[in-house]
Amino acid sequence: MAAERRTASPWTFMAATAVLWGSAFPAIRVALDGYAPTSIAVLRLVCAMAILSPCLVTGRIARLRRADLARMAGFGLTGMTAYQLLLYAGERHVEGGTAAMLVATSPVFATLLGMLVLRERPGARGVVGLLVALGGALVVATAGGGGGGTRSGMAMIVLAAAAQATSFVLQKPLLQRYSGMDCIFYGSLFGLLPLLFSVPGAVRQTAGAGWQQLAAVGWLGLGCTVLAFCTWSRVLKAATASTSSLVLYAVPVAALALDALLFGVLPAPMAGLGGLVVLLGVAVAAMRRTPPRRVAGSSPAPAAPRRETVKSG
Repeated sequence: MAAERRTASPWTFMAATAVLWGSAFPAIRVALDGYAPTSIAVLRLVCAMAILSPCLVTGRIARLRRADLARMAGFGLTGMTAYQLLLYAGERHVEGGTAAMLVATSPVFATLLGMLVLRERPGARGVVGLLVALGGALVVATAGGGGGGTRSGMAMIVLAAAAQATSFVLQKPLLQRYSGMDCIFYGSLFGLLPLLFSVPGAVRQTAGAGWQQLAAVGWLGLGCTVLAFCTWSRVLKAATASTSSLVLYAVPVAALALDALLFGVLPAPMAGLGGLVVLLGVAVAAMRRTPPRRVAGSSPAPAAPRRETVKSG
């Protein structure tokens, strides 16, 4: 039973992360009706820190070590500041489904960075799955929801994907010493610092925002930041940065489904086909060869410590 839980748990967290991050795209679409991109970023991070502040008071947030200061700051500046600002600014000019698919290029950057920085080797099957999923992402980016966007908007979203991938690679070693909740709190803190100049404008815009915009910003802080980063941290601890980031290919599928449910925007037939290709690529990359069955009395398999790490994550 314990082995079954270890096997099923990563998939559960992968699915939860995909849905939570997929919900960010329709939420951003609603929030942009009443807020500037910098204001959304500020309020999202403030909301996340407010939710986690009781954990800091009760001692559930670990103390940040001086040796990890630079890496944690880099995680916050890339994953919280740069990613959000670029994504929100780009989504002003790019349809939500297309934006989600462009963000799905993040694993390409994560794989390259994982190989260069963390010395990870995704393997032939991982590379094939990544390329298949990327092909599906390009199909949906072309046909998703019948929408497109300006070249500058698409360029900003691709840069957002690169910033997100960088933050994942920076976060990976930190998760050996800190919980996902620790990383969210300190990442939000460092991510908020460059945006403090936007706080007065965010307050003014909040006074004139409707309840839909307020609810959207609140969900971005609670669901798409606190809950999503907790589930993502569990995924990232259970796999390499390049492999675990492939869950992002399922995010656009969730985003397109939520667009259809909430706004009645149905994806084009080619977008649906691209979504299926995305899921196929994820499945190919995530599959592992079945380890040989051990004979009683034989030495433990080399992968055993790896599964134990997943259990404790």
